Amino acid sequence: MRNILYVLLLGMTVCVLAASCGGGQARREALLDILSSTSTDGQTDFARLDSLEKVAPDADEHERVVRRLVRAWLTTFETQQAAPDSVTAPIVDYLEKHGTPRERVRALLLHGIGLERRGNAADAQLMYQKALRLARQGGDSTQVLLCWMRLGELYTLRTELRHEMTEAYRNAMRLAEQLGDTSRLSSCHANLGRLYIAALPGDSLYDHWQEGVAHYRKAIELAHEADNEFDEMNTKYELAALYSTRQHPYEALPLLQETKDFKFRTFPDQKGAVLFSLITVFLQLDRPDSAQVYIDQALALPANQNNIRYHVYEMLFQYYQAKKQSDLVAWAADSLFHYQPAAARQQVSTQVAEVKEKYANEQLSESHARVSREHNNSILIGISVAVVLLVIIVWGRKAYRDRLHRREYLLHEKDEVINTLQTHLEEEKAHVEEVTGRLLDIEGREYELRHALTNDTELMQRLRKEPKFLDDSEWEKLKAVVDDVYKDFTVRLHERFPQLSEVYIRYCILIKLRFTVSQIAILMAVAPSSVSQQKSRIKKRLLQTEGFVFGEGETLDEWIGRF
Repeated sequence: MRNILYVLLLGMTVCVLAASCGGGQARREALLDILSSTSTDGQTDFARLDSLEKVAPDADEHERVVRRLVRAWLTTFETQQAAPDSVTAPIVDYLEKHGTPRERVRALLLHGIGLERRGNAADAQLMYQKALRLARQGGDSTQVLLCWMRLGELYTLRTELRHEMTEAYRNAMRLAEQLGDTSRLSSCHANLGRLYIAALPGDSLYDHWQEGVAHYRKAIELAHEADNEFDEMNTKYELAALYSTRQHPYEALPLLQETKDFKFRTFPDQKGAVLFSLITVFLQLDRPDSAQVYIDQALALPANQNNIRYHVYEMLFQYYQAKKQSDLVAWAADSLFHYQPAAARQQVSTQVAEVKEKYANEQLSESHARVSREHNNSILIGISVAVVLLVIIVWGRKAYRDRLHRREYLLHEKDEVINTLQTHLEEEKAHVEEVTGRLLDIEGREYELRHALTNDTELMQRLRKEPKFLDDSEWEKLKAVVDDVYKDFTVRLHERFPQLSEVYIRYCILIKLRFTVSQIAILMAVAPSSVSQQKSRIKKRLLQTEGFVFGEGETLDEWIGRF
């Protein structure tokens, strides 16, 4: 509230200074500014009018008439919240007959604003178009810009006039760029972005929503350039809404978190809507635990916020249905029914009953399946025990019959079998040891060969002896050596982990070539402690892509060595 009052008082001061320095014409412009920008703070508007009268108490007849008309208009607006035609019409009639072309344009805009406030959009459109023609005839670009802006805002409320709205704001954008009006140019981009939020599936704008993102991004940039925090934060919030409706929660979340506190502070009555947006994004990210923080805040809102509670439980109901978590679906359905408006409770009651019946049937089916599995397992266990016992009995009887006659023969035969197995085992062991030795020898020669190949170049020999910071051409040579010796090492690394930046790829190259930490620090022009930090970050990046890429206790150097 302090910021708003500060802006209004600053505006009043500017108007007074302009009036005192610019003569009667400037004061009349300031009077019309009061008419076309009246806020809910009527006291400030009366103060601005009083200040203008104090600056020039002996103004000409024309200015005194306009002052009386403006004061009557303000008085009526303050008591009725919308000035009737009986008050607006005299201002418009007088200025059309006696005012300058600029004053006549502003009077027509004022008349159109009054008509628009009373819901007469068709007549308001005609009035704005009349003002536009008059501004064009006078060649006043600033007034033409105001007319296009008013037409654009009017068309925004009428979905069937989307093409006209787009044309109005594009014309306004061209003029704002020519006049260097950053604030209105930002507003034009933001209004064009809103078209894409409202687009439904099947609409051409729905499939080209990235154009809306571009408009919003430009509006944010211009609002920041104009140091307009209010427009900047509101536009970021709307951009987050566009991302969320198009199922891009990763882009929406940081924007919502950035604007959350501003929205809570500036529009406390919209706290429920902001919380609902955050809940939506976290559920889209499949992070119900994070969403729960904002769900608790939404449910703690005053009792008159039952509408937000209903929408929260409706979203949870849909989320748990998609996750096939029947018990939580039933819980959300009960809560949804409690906060459902009475007129629609019958339909929701039917849906809740269907969900509960489905959940009960699933529980019953699961119970039957569990009993059936247990019964089948018991039968299998019984059969297995019987087979084992039968085998034991048969084997025991046979052993008993043959024990007396073949004991010595069996003992001898067992000795031969044991000797044979031991012989085979020793042969296999020797063979395994031989193969293992060959493999180790091959690996050793392969390592020596690759080490020799990588150190054979003049660049590698120089870097081993006297490491120094590398330029881009030397990095390309080093990269070519590694890819040639280690079968496209950097290509395979980038394809498997595309999120690795060029700097991280360079660290991997140096690790692959067995450079020490101190050598890497020199080659990358950083401190040795920074090398260890970069290795840790690279390992985290790899784990984010593939959670089980490293073996237990395996270091980054070991992993890159075998990659």
